Amino acid sequence: MTYVAITPARDEERFLPFLIESMVRQSVRPRRWIIIDDGSADATPALADAAADEHPWIDVRHLKREPVRKRGGASIVMRHLVREVWRDADYILRLDADISFGPQFVESLLEEFQRDPALGVAGAVLLERRGRALVCNRLPAFHVRGATKMYSRQCFEAIGGLEAGPGWDTIDETRAMMRNFKTHSFAHITAIHHRPLGSADGRWRVLLAGGRAAYHAGYSPLFLAARAARRALSAPVGLAGILLIGGYVAACLRNEPRTAEPELVRFVRKHQRRRLLRMESAWR
Repeated sequence: MTYVAITPARDEERFLPFLIESMVRQSVRPRRWIIIDDGSADATPALADAAADEHPWIDVRHLKREPVRKRGGASIVMRHLVREVWRDADYILRLDADISFGPQFVESLLEEFQRDPALGVAGAVLLERRGRALVCNRLPAFHVRGATKMYSRQCFEAIGGLEAGPGWDTIDETRAMMRNFKTHSFAHITAIHHRPLGSADGRWRVLLAGGRAAYHAGYSPLFLAARAARRALSAPVGLAGILLIGGYVAACLRNEPRTAEPELVRFVRKHQRRRLLRMESAWR
C-alpha cells in the first residue's frame, strides 16, 4: 500500500515542526509528501526546506504570497495534486499544518481501508487543548474533518478531486456517498489540533462562514434551521444559530453560484429530509 500526502501551510512556524516530526516517525511513510509554502512571512519556508534536505520524500513548493487566501486551501492543494502525482498511489492524504499524531496514525487509517473496501474517505477524531486537558471535538462519525483526510485513489478519482470554495470538506464526502463510498472518522484514531477551530478567524466569523458553506454544499433551509436551533445553545449563546443562518441567507441574497452541482444538491436534500424524519439516510 502506497500513499502520497499534501499539506498547505502559511505562517505555520509554531506548529509545522510537530507535523514534520509526526510524519518522519510514521511506521508507514509516504511515497511523497508535498508541503506547499503559501507565501509564508515567517520561518515556515526554512523549516520545510530543512526537512526536505534531510528526507528526500519531502517535496516543498514555494508560492508567492497572495493578499487574500481562500479558506481551506483546497484550490492550492489541487493545483499541486495533479493526476501524475497520485495516479500510481493507492491513497491520498491531505493534512493541515497545525496537527500532530502518533507513529501508527497512517498505518491505522490504512488498516481501516483494508478492512472495508467500500471506505472512500477516512480521518481522525481531533483533540483540542482546553487548558491542560485534551478535549475531543465530537462530530457525526460520517463527517471527516478537513485537517486529516485520507482518500482511496478510486474515490478521489470518482469525486473529481477537491472542490475549491466554501464547504469543500462537506462536498467531497457527500459526493463520495453519492457514488456509494463510505466516509468515516474513527474514534480510535486521533490527532492533536494545535489551533482550535475558529481561533485564527474569530468565533463569529467562523459561524457565518459555516452558514455560507452550508449554502454552497446544498443544504435545505429546513435542515439548516434545525441545525441552527441546536447550535443556539453553543457559544456565543443565543447568537450561534443566528450567525449560522445569517451566513446562509447572505449567500442566498448575493445569489452566489453554488459549489455543489444540482445532482448533489438533490442528493443532499433528499437525505437531509430522511434524517429529519429519523429514517435511514446516507448520514448514518
